[in-house]
Amino acid sequence: MLGREVVKARLEQGISYTEFSYVLLQSLDFLELYRRHNCTLQTGGSDQWGNLTAGVELIRRTDQGKAHALATPLVTKADGTKFGKTESGTVWLDRELTTPYAFYQFWFNSDDRDVMQLVRFYTFRTAEEIAALEQATAERPQAREAQRVLADDVTTLVHGAEETRRVQEASKALFGQGELGSLDGATLVAALREAPHVELGAGEQMPTYGDLLVKSGLVASKSAARRTVSEGGAYLNNEKVKDAEYVPAADDLLPGGVLVLRRGKRSFAGVLASPAQG
Repeated sequence: MLGREVVKARLEQGISYTEFSYVLLQSLDFLELYRRHNCTLQTGGSDQWGNLTAGVELIRRTDQGKAHALATPLVTKADGTKFGKTESGTVWLDRELTTPYAFYQFWFNSDDRDVMQLVRFYTFRTAEEIAALEQATAERPQAREAQRVLADDVTTLVHGAEETRRVQEASKALFGQGELGSLDGATLVAALREAPHVELGAGEQMPTYGDLLVKSGLVASKSAARRTVSEGGAYLNNEKVKDAEYVPAADDLLPGGVLVLRRGKRSFAGVLASPAQG
C-alpha cells in the first residue's frame, strides 16, 4: 500500500485511519471468502480497482491462490453523482434487508433524466423495445412508463414474477386502484413500513380517525383533519370517512393487522397495530 502513488499522495495531504484501512479490510474480506467459499472473483466499480487487485495479491501471497478482479465503469446520474449505495441509499438484494416493495419503489422513483440509461444497463429489453419506450417516455413523461418497466424487470429478476405481481397490486391498492383486503399481509405491512405510519402497541387504545391523520403526518392538526373529512378527501382502507371522530375497530384491520389512511388521491399512511389491538 505504501508503495502506491495514490496512497503516498493522500498521506501527504492527510488521510483518516478509516480511509487508509479500507483497502486492508476489503482485501481481508476477499481472502476470507476465498478460504471459506472458494470465491475467486471480486467485481466492483472502476474506483475500486486498487482495492480489488490488493485482494488478489493478498490471496496470492498468503495462500498461493489464484483469484481475479473485474472492474466496470461507474454508473453516474444526471447530477454527476454515483449511482450506488453511498449516494442513493443502501439497497440490498436480500429481501430481509430491503423488502421487495422497497426494492421496487427504489427503481420506480428513478429520475426522468436517468431512467433510460438504467433501462439499458439493468434490463434485457431489445433495442427495438428500448427505442419504443424512449419515444413513449419523451411524449408522455408523466405516465412514468420507463420507470415502471425498469422496476418490473429488475424486481422480477431479483425476486421473481410472483413477488413483483404482489408489489404491483399493493402499489395500486394503496392509491385506491385495487382491493386492499385481497393483498398479502406481509407485502402490505412491508409497503406501509416504507410510508409514514403509526405503530400501536398491545393494549394501546385505538385513536380516532382524525387523530390518526395527525399522528401519521398526513395533516398538521386536528382541525385540518376535520376539514379534510368534511371536504370528502379522507379515506380509511379506500373507503371514504365521514366522521373525524370515528374510531376504527378490529373489523377494519386488513391482513397483517394494518389500516391504510389516505388523504386525497396521492397521500397515504399506515397504522400498524399489534395482534391484540382492536
